[in-house]
Amino acid sequence: MTATAPLPRNPAAPAWPVLLAVGLIAITIRLTFLSGGPDRLDRLFFPDDTYYLLTIARNIAAGAGPSIDGVTLTTGFQPLIVAFLVPVFLLMDNPEMAAVALAAITALFGVLANVLAAWLALVLTQSRLAATGVGLLIATGPVFVVSHLNGLETSLAAATLLAVALLVLRTPPGAGLGRFLAIGVLSGLAILARVDSALALIPIAAFGVMRHGWRPLLPVGLAAAAVMAPWVAFCLAVGGTPIPESGSAVRHIASLHVFTPIQTALMGLLALGAIFPSGLFEPSLPFALTVAAILALPLAIAIVERRMTAVTALALSCLLLLAAYALWLRAFWFFDRYFSPIYTLVPIIAAALIFERLPRRPARRLWAMLTLVLCSLNFTALALHAARPVITSARAFAPPMAYAAVARDLLPRLPAGTVLGAKQSGALTYFAPETIRVVNLDGVVNGPAAAAARTNRMCGYIAAQGVTHFADWELNARFLSREVAAGESVELDLLGLSEVIQDRNRYGLYAVTPRCATVRTAATGQKHPA
Repeated sequence: MTATAPLPRNPAAPAWPVLLAVGLIAITIRLTFLSGGPDRLDRLFFPDDTYYLLTIARNIAAGAGPSIDGVTLTTGFQPLIVAFLVPVFLLMDNPEMAAVALAAITALFGVLANVLAAWLALVLTQSRLAATGVGLLIATGPVFVVSHLNGLETSLAAATLLAVALLVLRTPPGAGLGRFLAIGVLSGLAILARVDSALALIPIAAFGVMRHGWRPLLPVGLAAAAVMAPWVAFCLAVGGTPIPESGSAVRHIASLHVFTPIQTALMGLLALGAIFPSGLFEPSLPFALTVAAILALPLAIAIVERRMTAVTALALSCLLLLAAYALWLRAFWFFDRYFSPIYTLVPIIAAALIFERLPRRPARRLWAMLTLVLCSLNFTALALHAARPVITSARAFAPPMAYAAVARDLLPRLPAGTVLGAKQSGALTYFAPETIRVVNLDGVVNGPAAAAARTNRMCGYIAAQGVTHFADWELNARFLSREVAAGESVELDLLGLSEVIQDRNRYGLYAVTPRCATVRTAATGQKHPA
């Protein structure tokens, strides 16, 4: 199988007018939502994990290192976005405004991803119409607006991955060493933006080898390794593994749910349909199958024609990510976040297929019609999302938002000296006063808690930490009861419910009484009967 290079750039089709227009439209839409302030961002866009990033960055800025509680170091985050966030806390100490600043940062990276996607489409199709359509679909698509404003690494990961793909495609045979070092640096940054990007880079690297041979792999690999080395060393020192500890914790959480691997795989298939205007809010099998066909078609063409194109590599990147998330990690509630690179690449792949396989005039007409219809529906879906009067589970698989509202409701009810445990502890930790200590119990940002959960030692861990109260959904209270050893229990006495209703969920506030066989106290390390 051979690699097919992209067409040479057409000087009659300059990129800058298309890219400028796409960027302006994208930033205008995102600024419209940003102007709503922290409460609106919390209600519409921020998952609880956003507040983990904010807390970690705040602690780094304060000199406490990457941690949630200022004591226990964690690798349960993607480092590149935190690196951009730390300076915010060096400039301000207002937690609400810092959250808005984070959303602005991720929105800017979303605009960058939008522009890079349009540019990549232009390189692949040599059509300004194709590039404009791709850019508009991403600028107006609800799934993209939501992911670009979620205050997480999502948009940064998409932008860095697109940058690598674009640089590989635009590197001519016989390019100098500097070009390949740049590819390596960008690849390292893409993995620091989100570790899963390493999977997506494999087909892109294979395409590069087919075009340039094996020799450039050495400088690319060395440059990428140099960029990643400090983070990998930190992960090994803290967690004993070169990847963030959050992955194994999320897998454990997924195992607590009742869904079988086949059911989770089907959810992953359905989640592909979120790229369509209404697919983000309501699962649609026809939408999902359409996206699956778009991803499968380049592979079928490659097999028949015995050649690997750039489009084939991009489709393979999407399928590897899909398999990793739907079959291995299985955290279905994160699918619309994890699939962001897939959603970004699908319009590019679709445009490339249409403009490569159809005569020019029918291709232009079909693409223009699809762009017009889908963008019109995108605007309608965005307007409905923005006008939601209550906190609902707007997305098909993602949990509802408004975690800051929950924290502001529950934290004032707690007396000074409270040690509050929670599985969803991000906003509670971020907004907690100094008189209240919050302990993360799902282990995503707390390695010792993750180990206790996996080995059914949560009772002893809660007792050792001196947890006096628990706050979370009833679902997570049930999960907690399954993470204790036989003969032990963690008694939860309901004290009240949050006034904030998150769709069908409400945080409960509980008094905690651990009934453990033995307890090792955090202060002395000595064992004694519970």
